[in-house]
Amino acid sequence: MNSPLVIGYKGEIGSFILNGLLRVMPKALDIWCVDVNETEEEVKERIAKSDTIFLCVPLRKTLGWILRYKDLLKGKTIIEQCSLKEWIYEESRSCDLDIRSMHILFRPSQTPDKADRRLGLFKGQFNDEMIEKLLAITDSYLVTYGDEKEHDKEMAIQQALTHRTLLLLGATLKGCNGSTYISKKVIELAERIGKGNVDLYKMIQENKHLEEHLERMERGLREFDIENYMVG
Repeated sequence: MNSPLVIGYKGEIGSFILNGLLRVMPKALDIWCVDVNETEEEVKERIAKSDTIFLCVPLRKTLGWILRYKDLLKGKTIIEQCSLKEWIYEESRSCDLDIRSMHILFRPSQTPDKADRRLGLFKGQFNDEMIEKLLAITDSYLVTYGDEKEHDKEMAIQQALTHRTLLLLGATLKGCNGSTYISKKVIELAERIGKGNVDLYKMIQENKHLEEHLERMERGLREFDIENYMVG
């Protein structure tokens, strides 16, 4: 990674990666970045000068961006940042590009403690040197997934199901008189989710593996036996 390029450097993930690159790269002059204000010529010029591209555009725009610059992207390493991964690997029009996956599993602006930061990568996509660089850029700890299907199945639980449960429970708790300590924490988490990007969170809810977990959750709630969960 000698000449990285950050696409979408004004967004939360893009700016986070850019700041990480500025921190770990020997020279800032080796780092390129573009966002909505750059001209088409400037975008193409910076793609041509880069070897590694951190693609940080909104999830719904990712495929369009890749296809728009497909010819220029050949021979580059493209590191996408989407919350859902399977659709990327199912897309035949970009199968001849070197697309790799990275998932920052925390909201940088709300997660100052490194102990709470995890970076998701796929096994076999990066060598040890590159993994160390990505961990240094994001100041986080490594989590690995076998492939895109394993990733999306886990995100159906860790993101889609968790978000939905917390938002519904938080809204219910707000209607109560008074609040326990645990209730306050649930409301805090729900409010944190509510401040996120609505379009991104909508797409997270479209995870195709979510339905099976919703059905399992409903059965668990109806057949709940507290003795199965207590450890004391």
